[in-house]
Amino acid sequence: MSNNSSRLNINKIFYKSFLYNFWLNLTKPENIFQDIKDPWEGEGQLADAIFQGRYNFAGEEIHSPNKPLWEPNGIGPWWLAEMHGFSWLRHFKARDGKTSRQYARALISDWIRDGNDRYNPISWKIDILGRRISAWISYSEMLKDEADREFLEKFYKLLTSQSKHLSRVIQKKKNEPEVFTALRGLIISGICLSGGDKRYNIAKNILLYALNNQILSDGCHISRRPSITLDILTDLIWIRSSLRENDNLIETLDTNITKMSHAIRALRLGDGTLLRSNGGKSYSRDAIDKVLDKTGIKLKSKISISLKSSGYERLTAGKSIILLDCSQKEKNSYNGSLSFEMSVGRDRMIVNCGPAPYNNKKWEKALSSSAAHSTLVINNTNSSSGENYKNLKINVRRDVTSGFEIISSGHNGYENLFSALHKRILKLDSRGGLLKGIDDIISGPKMNFKIHFHLHPKVNVRLTRNKERILLLIPSGGWEFFISKNNIKLNLNIEESIYVEDNGQVKKSSQFIINGQTSNSGAQIEWCLSKTHL
Repeated sequence: MSNNSSRLNINKIFYKSFLYNFWLNLTKPENIFQDIKDPWEGEGQLADAIFQGRYNFAGEEIHSPNKPLWEPNGIGPWWLAEMHGFSWLRHFKARDGKTSRQYARALISDWIRDGNDRYNPISWKIDILGRRISAWISYSEMLKDEADREFLEKFYKLLTSQSKHLSRVIQKKKNEPEVFTALRGLIISGICLSGGDKRYNIAKNILLYALNNQILSDGCHISRRPSITLDILTDLIWIRSSLRENDNLIETLDTNITKMSHAIRALRLGDGTLLRSNGGKSYSRDAIDKVLDKTGIKLKSKISISLKSSGYERLTAGKSIILLDCSQKEKNSYNGSLSFEMSVGRDRMIVNCGPAPYNNKKWEKALSSSAAHSTLVINNTNSSSGENYKNLKINVRRDVTSGFEIISSGHNGYENLFSALHKRILKLDSRGGLLKGIDDIISGPKMNFKIHFHLHPKVNVRLTRNKERILLLIPSGGWEFFISKNNIKLNLNIEESIYVEDNGQVKKSSQFIINGQTSNSGAQIEWCLSKTHL
């Protein structure tokens, strides 16, 4: 067992102890002396569903009509984070009325009886604490209305002890993305609770540190995972809306919110969802629109075609959008170097396999592999993991010529293992109906390689009888893929693939693959993906 794991286990044992619980509750419960407003509106019909015992979070529904299940079996961390985060109180506020208020208090009382009034490794995770503290304070007026003394005493006592615990442990997580959600709760408790000044100062310093060390100059999170950038943007909107008008944090937050909003715009495909790279989720068009709308920023400037710090390149023409992953991390657990996703109108066509369901380590290993991305793989080996990532270098150049916009890219992820380089050129014509690609392997002979093109589940795919063309049918029309030029013998095949939804649901899909083996001069494959005009 590593030193970090041992330390974590010791901390958990200590946090669960009678002594620690005694310390948390030693101070007098604080009062809420300032109101804040949740930036997001609730939906009354979702409160009605909870009344009926239908808990629908993170795209997954648990039906428990008699008593809420706080930790149901086989459920993912995203569901648990929403359930224990209490952001769903906004739906009770939207429904309003005496019954709604009583039911909200009853759920909090049940949560306390379930043992969550003391440290719990799930419900007291720092990001979940941040969500819950924000929600409890935001909806305190609703919760206090006609509440009995016993409930109010427990409510204030728990708000105080949770805030105290969060301020104690948050420093250790200042380099993790979940610190922003935790900071949301700590800052709000610092502003709104009677003894919060010290917590606010702690939170302010950590926030400035985290922004400087985790947010790149182009607005992306250092993980290069687009969905994490959106999550943090959501937290910053919460924090921004809770600050007093003269707070000197506002200018810093506005700067970061603006650049992150521009990054999110650049990382959206035609259906309005996010590029699924580096293990990121896609999120829904509606959810992303709501976040961007809440920034209050009028995003009228042109969408960036290059996010240079994070390493993303964008090609757009006609109805086609292509996003190429040239991201280069210090430690790369995902191996999608030079993979791309492509949409036509609102139809996703070329994709990556997606995020690991429920942080499952087995799935994570499979889905982080180069083969789970629409890119080239040599000798069934990941391009930028293990000993390779330290020396990984990705080069990018853009050109516009004779009716095409061109991205020329290359990486050396296979150099240490196989003395091989991969270069990829993508050329999109001005109408968006023709994508030309060149995959160039600079290496010696007898290197087995595969070029994967993963397809969205809605794409119908067929290989022609002569096995020279792939026919693709998406809701908006037909496309065909063929190899236009090559200097070695190649095979073109269709194989099974998978597509993992944000909620962890695994769907069957297809991929087409170019197989081959390098010659003495390596290999150069030129291919075309073109819209068919019937």
